[in-house]
Amino acid sequence: MTTAQLVLASPDGSLRVEFRWCEDRFVHQILGEEPASDEIPTMASVNGTADQAWPCSPPIQQLSLESLPVGDALLGVGSAGVSHWSVSVHWQESAEQPTLFFDFACRCKQTPEFLGSTYHANPRFKIEAGEGSELSIDGERTQIRPTSADSAGTLRWTYSIKGC
Repeated sequence: MTTAQLVLASPDGSLRVEFRWCEDRFVHQILGEEPASDEIPTMASVNGTADQAWPCSPPIQQLSLESLPVGDALLGVGSAGVSHWSVSVHWQESAEQPTLFFDFACRCKQTPEFLGSTYHANPRFKIEAGEGSELSIDGERTQIRPTSADSAGTLRWTYSIKGC
């Protein structure tokens, strides 16, 4: 298992996601490039702690960068409480501009208190919820959740992120 920082960058360098180890899990941030400026916009995940069964973002503890026929992808798994999470992050092929695609799933043995991904809001990034997922923005936080998380089982949510 690696705890080294892992990065997935767009071919043109305008957008990337960086995962780094923090305490007991990987945390991540999205970094963009602002044309004609030295400023680098960022949007960081909001994460939980080791004692939370339902953290505000998935607790990914194993992560690897894999070369697949469709391109590079970050693949990861993790657990908290009695639930297990998985993630795949890759570039969306049909997008007109660099777009990251996140695909999360959680195997829940009980009805989740909270399930989803949480970020510190940044209007310089556009997030679109995928099928079976919903997006909410509440002040400083952006959350993407499964549209239905009211039972045990395997629940999935997807979303894409690009610069504005």
